Amino acid sequence: MLILLGAAKRFLRFLDVGPEEVRRVGLMFCLFFFLLAANSVLKILRDSVFLAHHSVTELPYLYLSVAFLSGVIIAAYTRYTARAPIYQLIVASNAFIFSNTILFWFLRTFFDAGWLHYAFYIWSAMVGAITITQSWTFASELFDLPEATRFYGIFTAGGTLGGAAGAFGVKWAVLPFVETNQLFWFAAAFIAAACGVAFLARKERRAAAAETPKASKNPKDVAEKNSFHLLRGSRYLQVIAGMIFVSVVVSTLIDFQFKAAVKASYPTEKVLTDFFSTYYTWLYGVTFLAQVVLTRKFLAVLGVIPSLLLTPAVLGMGSTGIMVWPGLFTATATRMADVALRTSIHRSGMEILYIPVTAEVKRRLKTFLDVVVERLGDATAGFIILVYTAVWRKSDVTEVHFICIGLILVWIFLASLMRSGFLRAPATELEPRTLSHPK
Repeated sequence: MLILLGAAKRFLRFLDVGPEEVRRVGLMFCLFFFLLAANSVLKILRDSVFLAHHSVTELPYLYLSVAFLSGVIIAAYTRYTARAPIYQLIVASNAFIFSNTILFWFLRTFFDAGWLHYAFYIWSAMVGAITITQSWTFASELFDLPEATRFYGIFTAGGTLGGAAGAFGVKWAVLPFVETNQLFWFAAAFIAAACGVAFLARKERRAAAAETPKASKNPKDVAEKNSFHLLRGSRYLQVIAGMIFVSVVVSTLIDFQFKAAVKASYPTEKVLTDFFSTYYTWLYGVTFLAQVVLTRKFLAVLGVIPSLLLTPAVLGMGSTGIMVWPGLFTATATRMADVALRTSIHRSGMEILYIPVTAEVKRRLKTFLDVVVERLGDATAGFIILVYTAVWRKSDVTEVHFICIGLILVWIFLASLMRSGFLRAPATELEPRTLSHPK
């Protein structure tokens, strides 16, 4: 017992977690673990079901549909939930998602129509983005800037372990004994666990809030502004929105090329489910290594902006590789690098950029940026694919890597703007404790 306690203390020192921080860090770790585990299972389901029954050329219409519905749903979400405690939103959202998951199982078991595949794909894309965004908002209320630099890598690592656990469980513990459709129950179990963790963390939120200075001198003025007004008044937030938009367009184009290559190699639902469970297991394993080995070192030693430049640089090399050597291997490797870096170093760096923004602005704007702007990026990517198909009819529709390279250069330029120091948010949008611009 003493040996275990000593090992635990050494491990906490390695992670730089103090005794008074263990509970908060542990709860957030578990929350991300269960949410990403559920998201992993849902991704395996949506990708294998849709690609088994539909052509890859239908994916652009999905991207457009997700963007349109996200705008409608998030408009209502931000209007009616702006003042609600974040932990209550997380509990309520996951309870609703749990019931939806069971409903999709029922519909697919007894009424497996083509429209249901579209509905499930769109639904899973939106709920995954909303729940993860809510969790990062919760984390930003629990931890200040120095703590975020130390702990955000741990939270992303927790999510990655959860994603790996979900994919590994599908591959080895569930799929050999049940049909693909039974994975809905597996996802529902993880969602229920995330609800429980959010409920346990409610007191931690209140304790942290009591130690945090008031975010704005005039919260009424902030509350009266919508997301577009807030963006229009801050160049800092505009550049963040631009980075999110361009990075998602690039990521979606890479995802399209990847799924086209998979569809060409694996035609049936069973083999697609087996492939995607293997892929996501390896993906989350690689991502976990990136988070543990690289995230904290890049953020602590190099700073936020150099860390944010890593992902577009790697994806530029991957897109060049697809252009030179097209096929399943290069498409899979590039997509794996995209997801691994975006959910480790890039995600942690982007979340730190939100730390100087006041709680009122963050609550109203962050969901808009992380869901609506991201889905708008998906729609733009879908539109690019449709236009490419219409203009260059004789070309392979998956040869959009040329566009990816151009967008990656724009991405690098926007990230570089954050370093220049000329971006300043209005005084009402920055916390008094902000001392310097992220380097």
